[in-house]
Amino acid sequence: MRIALFTDTFPPEVNGVANTVERSAMELAKRGHTICVFTVSKLSAKELRKQSGGAYGVETIPSLGVPIYLGVRVVPPVGLALRKIARFKPDILHAHTPFSLGWEAVWAARFLNVPLVGTHHTFFDYYLKHIHLDYSWAKHLTWKLTVWYYNRCDLVISPTRSLADGLVENGLKRPHEVLANGTDTDFFRPSSDKSQSKSRLGLSEKVLIHLGRLSYEKSVDEVIRAFALLLEKEKDATLVIVGDGPSKAELEALARELGIERRVRFTGFIFGKELLGYLQAGDVFVSASKSENMPLAFIEAMATALPIVAVRSLGLTEMIEHEKNGYLVAPGDRGAIAGRSLTLLQNVELRERFGAHSRTLSEKYSEAAVTERLEHTYTKVREAHART
Repeated sequence: MRIALFTDTFPPEVNGVANTVERSAMELAKRGHTICVFTVSKLSAKELRKQSGGAYGVETIPSLGVPIYLGVRVVPPVGLALRKIARFKPDILHAHTPFSLGWEAVWAARFLNVPLVGTHHTFFDYYLKHIHLDYSWAKHLTWKLTVWYYNRCDLVISPTRSLADGLVENGLKRPHEVLANGTDTDFFRPSSDKSQSKSRLGLSEKVLIHLGRLSYEKSVDEVIRAFALLLEKEKDATLVIVGDGPSKAELEALARELGIERRVRFTGFIFGKELLGYLQAGDVFVSASKSENMPLAFIEAMATALPIVAVRSLGLTEMIEHEKNGYLVAPGDRGAIAGRSLTLLQNVELRERFGAHSRTLSEKYSEAAVTERLEHTYTKVREAHART
């Protein structure tokens, strides 16, 4: 098949959607499909193509930055991508955004008479504070505009049932299904010698890992405050915070304010083998975020056999099996986060049992399994489109 993917974010940008689209393009190309990614970027298409090593194509569409949300770029609504899409001659279009590039996909689907699949990745209402619109009316409008877009797709995919249900509750009428995000479970794997992994990175005997964007919606401050409570009973522990974002300086200041800055390590953005090294050195993966749908960070942690301590919210309840591969606690309960993390740090047998189950659960998110289901979905949508 000739498959066109549409996304408003793509590596080297660092976020779950960018990574998901990049890995999907690569895996589909490995299976013999012809792939072209249509995206927006400060970089040229030639620079972005270097990332693929020639496995798939990339086309950039002229775009403008959004001052109220740094890093976001949008396409003026004038059909700038249509000529490039028509030249590619796709059999199917797959939009990973309901914003400007998503509408380019809608227009192309109508003009070229090819089916359109849309994936909705996250709960946008949790991010409205970034643009100073954290109000009930804005949340309601966000859902309505999102559903208005996806009702123009032939099929809608959501990574979790909770997000799919949210779309239906707000008026989605189109066929929809749940298809999880995938990750490279061959690369993200357990360490054969955790002590050596810790030693190589200069870490203490007991290590908590947090991975994700450092921004208000991730509630990383709650993790740091919970860790301060944990240190009262387990002084030889280290909290490693992997990632970057607008709240980094504020979080570093909080660690100093609590007097625990020597026990908290901020790594910034890290990738590949360096990221794998930190995950393999960890004992427990911890998060206080209430806005997660199906984060790749959690899947990567599970694939490296880490037990999880997180809050009972949204898609996490579908990923984590309470008291089997981790613990789900009430949102905002930093005492419970500290207590559950301490239990795992101090009980090797329990930690290893939970970690082994995490690894088992991660296998259903392997890129091979997810891509196979995606191929089947594309075939099904094309056949339905041909009949109508």
